[in-house]
Amino acid sequence: MTAATAECAIVRPVSASYDRCVRTTVERIDVALAKKQHAEYCATLKKLGLELIWIEGDNTLPDSCFVEDTAVVFGKKAVICNLSVKSRVKEVVDVAKVLEELKETHYIKPPATIDGGDVLVVEDRVLVGLSARTNQHAIQQLRDILEKSHAEIVPVKAHNILHLKSACTYLGDNQVILSRGHFDTDVLQGLKKIVVPRGEEYAADCLAINGTILIAKGYPKTKKLIEREGFLVDELDMSEFRKGEGALTCLSIVW
Repeated sequence: MTAATAECAIVRPVSASYDRCVRTTVERIDVALAKKQHAEYCATLKKLGLELIWIEGDNTLPDSCFVEDTAVVFGKKAVICNLSVKSRVKEVVDVAKVLEELKETHYIKPPATIDGGDVLVVEDRVLVGLSARTNQHAIQQLRDILEKSHAEIVPVKAHNILHLKSACTYLGDNQVILSRGHFDTDVLQGLKKIVVPRGEEYAADCLAINGTILIAKGYPKTKKLIEREGFLVDELDMSEFRKGEGALTCLSIVW
């Protein structure tokens, strides 16, 4: 089941320490506003038909609202990630406990490291970004875990972005949206591509939920490009998550 025909989403509250998250930006994060934006995000997921599964909040984990990085769901299987950033390692613990009750659960083990934000599922292909957070060892472990699923695991070297999904997401109907210059787009052969205009690169991280494409507010050119392809579009304010180098897909694990 792809995110375009989804039933459930795992989410986690914004930590009171979110303004101390791992990031390279220097803008001040308004934690109260981030919590408001997160509430609107979750309400939108519910409106679009998703059952929300809440992971208990933890104020000692500043990045924990970015729950996507902790695990990836492939149908009946869940893969628990091994995060390379030491301050984030404990984020997987409570997520794993929940997924063990719901899915056949597997664990990525050292020396492999992987963030869920580097895993882009496009129908029967799994594109895995090789980034500062995800290494080649994780590719082989994913192949072993998904061996019987007939999914094709495709490594993608990513550069000048945090995660692969920072620059490319799947909209459904064999269409992807991307910002150029961060990976070899030959891996997207056979797919229709929407290229975000210069200056709107952040909008490449979209979330497709049951026929609606969620995009960050403030990117009108990208919105028009997506609507031109026949998709319904809903905009959400993501200002405080952008400051933390997060985006729409980062705030949930959807299946």
